[in-house]
Amino acid sequence: MKRPDPAVLLLTPALLLTGVVFLAPFGLLVATGFWSQPKGSLIVERSFTLDNYVRIAADLYYWRGLGRTLGLSAATTILCLLIGFPVAQWLVRRARRTRALVTALILVPLVCGALLPTLGLVNILGTLGVLNGTLKALGLIDRSIPFLGNDSGILIGLVQSFLPLMILPLATVLDRLPVSLEEAAMSLGATRPKVWRRVILPLAAPGMLAGALLVFCAALTSFVTPQILGQGKVATFATIAYQQAALVLDWPFASALAVVMLALIGAAGLLVALGRRALLAAERAP
Repeated sequence: MKRPDPAVLLLTPALLLTGVVFLAPFGLLVATGFWSQPKGSLIVERSFTLDNYVRIAADLYYWRGLGRTLGLSAATTILCLLIGFPVAQWLVRRARRTRALVTALILVPLVCGALLPTLGLVNILGTLGVLNGTLKALGLIDRSIPFLGNDSGILIGLVQSFLPLMILPLATVLDRLPVSLEEAAMSLGATRPKVWRRVILPLAAPGMLAGALLVFCAALTSFVTPQILGQGKVATFATIAYQQAALVLDWPFASALAVVMLALIGAAGLLVALGRRALLAAERAP
């Protein structure tokens, strides 16, 4: 009798856990999105229907929520890239002795989860918070700026929460780039901005794509930050899905909303894969 492969035996528990914890609930979620629930009833009818998706497509409320969610996710990705690239480059090139400490501090928002940092931002961004108080003390404003209950506060919270997802992939890619490349380019007469634009930026593109995908998907499906900083006034796709599941108790429609978000994540992943393929093709071109 042939003995089983040790690698298969080692992978079996992880595969079983993945199937039970992720694949089975995911399949149930997709199936539930095609079921229906009559108005005024909590009984789910397990018959195939597209009514939930037709309802999403026909109602401008959900389109506005989707547009706001995509806009916030895109803005979060862009801001994280603009802020994260210099931080990652400094972390790799300059922060030698303090690199471990700075990396640990960068990871704090991920370790604490979304709730604690978001609650901290409520105290900072509130009308009587630290930010408005500081601006008033400096004489820059006369009235408090309303950061909570609108898109600006949510955007600040999303950037604060998911900035590490941009910094870490960028730092990993930049750490692999030898300093000799920059020195060689500068020895040939290139200025430092030109070295950054023509050498560092193209070689860091894979890290930028990876970070952009992580940040965009995380912001797209974020619920805690929009719910708390939006104070229930800003409807994103995740908060709408929560309301349908927890308040309205319409699980089939909430599942359909979740499937739409998963489809958007898949589309974002496909775009990043195509971008990565285009980069590889450009590198191989003569």
